[in-house]
Amino acid sequence: MTEDQIFMLKDAENAKKIPNALVPKTMHNEGNYIASVGNLCRWLGEQAEQLGVEVFPGFPAANVIYGDDGRVAGIGTGDMGIDADGGQKDSYMPGMDLLAKYTIFTEGCRGHLGKELIAKFNLDEGKDAQHYGIGIKELWDIDPAKHQPGLVVHGAGWPLTDASGGFFLYHTDNNQVVVGLITDLNYSNPHLSPFDEFQRMKHHPELKQYLEGGTRVSYGARAIAKGGLNSLPKMTMPGALLLGCDAGTLNFQDQGYAHCNEVRHDCC
Repeated sequence: MTEDQIFMLKDAENAKKIPNALVPKTMHNEGNYIASVGNLCRWLGEQAEQLGVEVFPGFPAANVIYGDDGRVAGIGTGDMGIDADGGQKDSYMPGMDLLAKYTIFTEGCRGHLGKELIAKFNLDEGKDAQHYGIGIKELWDIDPAKHQPGLVVHGAGWPLTDASGGFFLYHTDNNQVVVGLITDLNYSNPHLSPFDEFQRMKHHPELKQYLEGGTRVSYGARAIAKGGLNSLPKMTMPGALLLGCDAGTLNFQDQGYAHCNEVRHDCC
């Protein structure tokens, strides 16, 4: 990155730029890189395969397999070729059992197997309840004249007057920017729509100056675990580990901004 900017949006037209000297250390990005998590994971997969690791893309883990002693023994993949009524189509392929001495679960926030393991092994005993947010992200092609490679913009405030959260706008390469809004799921107004708040936010002059005349090319959303240290469950159990957002290890000091970046779309 080349420059950090942080704003507090006061209303639909006005904002206050926060001096970098007053910004917490965890929000300084000197020496960091703006990267696509999706591209990075694809590259890591290629490196793993070259080392002899077998990668099974397109086969989600459907269930946990337990041994007779109660230890985690592996996972089962879901059946393929099932119609809407649960019947087997011509393309039917039964799932596979993938067994291992140790299984590492990294499904992301509120992974269904992670929730099962937390409950089965009481991994959250004595811990605070987890807190969550929803992150919405878009990838835009913008006017090259407005593009500033390496610029990182973070902020908070309007339009989240009934909730906490924050926004980000990263200038990547190829005249593109990534823009998003994280809304903490603590709002009391049942009619609040994080998606609609995000659309309003993009019209604020601080963001509109980059997006106007551009084209949105892809978008996505994901849940975010943000309870912090007191909400972390125990991450070890017989035969398995629970890691990443499956356990809620997101750095909560950066939660409002840093990473909505694992959005499952081509923009990653």
